[in-house]
Amino acid sequence: MRTRIRLMASTLVTAAAVGLGVPAALADDMAAQNAKVTITQAVEAAEAKGGKATEVEYSDDNGGRWEVKVVADGGNKLTEYYVDPNSGQVTGQEEQTFEKYFTMLKPENYAKAQTQLKGAIAAAEAFAKGKAVDAEVERDSDAVKYEITVATADGNKDVNVDAMGKASSD
Repeated sequence: MRTRIRLMASTLVTAAAVGLGVPAALADDMAAQNAKVTITQAVEAAEAKGGKATEVEYSDDNGGRWEVKVVADGGNKLTEYYVDPNSGQVTGQEEQTFEKYFTMLKPENYAKAQTQLKGAIAAAEAFAKGKAVDAEVERDSDAVKYEITVATADGNKDVNVDAMGKASSD
């Protein structure tokens, strides 16, 4: 019952935001902030299927869900997992086109990074003093960096975290 109420509340928040003319991306950010399952918990649920997460975002698809992309099989497989924002259960998955995703970043560079996505999210949240609502890995020369959107009392802040875990903003 509690899960159903949370799902309904999340759906209502998103619907109200969209009805008030709030852009869909901002409505997703609002729903992500109100999700029972945090962005880090969603990453953990997807990584439990095997591999390392490279991207996570909240989507209002199917009543709301976390969408987490995970690289596995030594960098040869990319899967997007759907994580329920109320239970933390993986509810589905879709194989992704690997070559298209990593045109600029080699999987071995990602594997060498001292900080993985979960650590980068924690660093960004501490740096911006807020709650992460989406995160992705990017290329910085031959190293990875992470771009994380953190919701704060003053609005969303984009935080960059390098492969060593150092956070900064533009």
